[in-house]
Amino acid sequence: MTAFKNSFFSISLSLVLFSFSNCGGTQKASETELEQNPPFTVAEASFQKWVAGTQEGGSGVDVFINISNVSTGVVLQDLFFRNKKSQLNTSPTVRSQYIAHFKNSSSDPIMDIDPTKEAKNIPPEKTPFTLNQNEAVISYDYNGTTAYFKIEQLEEKEMLAYPGGNPNDEN
Repeated sequence: MTAFKNSFFSISLSLVLFSFSNCGGTQKASETELEQNPPFTVAEASFQKWVAGTQEGGSGVDVFINISNVSTGVVLQDLFFRNKKSQLNTSPTVRSQYIAHFKNSSSDPIMDIDPTKEAKNIPPEKTPFTLNQNEAVISYDYNGTTAYFKIEQLEEKEMLAYPGGNPNDEN
């Protein structure tokens, strides 16, 4: 009987310790590590709010990042900013500048008794980072590995308000 109690105790203790080790492993996997020395240099980073001249045009924020000293094998991918994610694109006018566009959502979610209509709602994408209002994270691929770099101080530029209509319109 003593052998049975010892076996039962050993198995129970092993299960408890195993369950604690899984909790720690899950926490580690969900944390996204930030690179301290990326294979590029952020020369300048800023953001600018904008508003269209018409209600249908909406509003949003554009983030501009000037990158220099880019190592071979680096591909900039996405930018995380204010709990949103957007693709980084090269500027059509400045080769070393990358731009991410974040349009404010102006549509209310569809609430309907018909679930097929509600299925058209797009859920917000969760970001793995907790950032202040003037911080952003760049995701990039470096020789086949995805890494992340945090920009801690983006400069805010003056808001850009587009005109209300076409000046050539003869209405």
